Amino acid sequence: MDRNRETALFKILGHPTRLAILRQLMAAPATLTQLGGCLHKTPAHIRHHLVRLEQAGLVEFTEARPVQGGPEKYYRATQQALFIHQAVLPEASPDKITITIGSMDAGVAHLARYFAQARAPFSLLPVSLSSLDGLIAVRQGLCQMSTCHLIDPQTEEYNRSFVRHLFPGQSMALVLVYQREEGLLVKPGNPCGIRSLDDLARPDVRFVNRERGSGVRQWLDLRLDQLGIPPEEIQGYTHVAHSHPAVASEVCRGEADAGIGIAAVAREFGLHFLPLFSEPYEIALPLNFVADSRYTPFLDYLNSNKIRSAVRGLDGYSIPQNSGHVDVVG
Repeated sequence: MDRNRETALFKILGHPTRLAILRQLMAAPATLTQLGGCLHKTPAHIRHHLVRLEQAGLVEFTEARPVQGGPEKYYRATQQALFIHQAVLPEASPDKITITIGSMDAGVAHLARYFAQARAPFSLLPVSLSSLDGLIAVRQGLCQMSTCHLIDPQTEEYNRSFVRHLFPGQSMALVLVYQREEGLLVKPGNPCGIRSLDDLARPDVRFVNRERGSGVRQWLDLRLDQLGIPPEEIQGYTHVAHSHPAVASEVCRGEADAGIGIAAVAREFGLHFLPLFSEPYEIALPLNFVADSRYTPFLDYLNSNKIRSAVRGLDGYSIPQNSGHVDVVG
């Protein structure tokens, strides 16, 4: 970071309200009204400081959720803000670590809640990243581990080839956590009559895509190629949302007729769900972490009946027999 930008960043974070807003958004996405309630400030006051944080690249709009009276905009801390936060944290004591895990979904949110309530000897900090960006963050030392669900277009095997490519000469572990069902999210009643991926090429259908590096985008590009559907025939193929809730929000607002997401988000937003495929959701981490006693409670939980019971209660999630199994790659 150059000195001028560094100075500007410290000036922005030097204001107590802006710093308080950023801390709130690191914990969870929030609206202007919610931030104002937490900080005892008016929405107009919050908006002024939020704009400054957005201009600095520390905060971003994530989605608009439908509520009575119109949609409410949610904001979150950016990857840059979260990684700056991680970089300046005091070094943890030997018996207390922070597990930073790239990616965020309903299952990962459950893990974070569970370990916070269980008073575990570590804290779990999920960072919203695509599968590919999460693996890159692990390689760069910004995360200890990352969830991933990337399909290889050549072999249709999940995750292994990406881990081998990104961590040459290093032994890595892949731990299967659960299976997730992905499908097309459309408005209730499916007014456009969308039934399959072929319908995305219709001129009357607007699609919202996911970003490059996400597991959904990897799968979609492979299937479109197999079906012989050129991406340029899909209206909205280049229009990107960066999370499952963001996809659902665009469909709710009528800005898209369809997008691909998980069943749990379809239910949360009251959307119709058309199943497409089921995928393994795995955690990648350096193999030496598996033998590190500090990570033992985390890995034991991934192989426990407690997580099986919790995940079975999530829409579109299932626990295979070999969940918690550690597969060595590299």
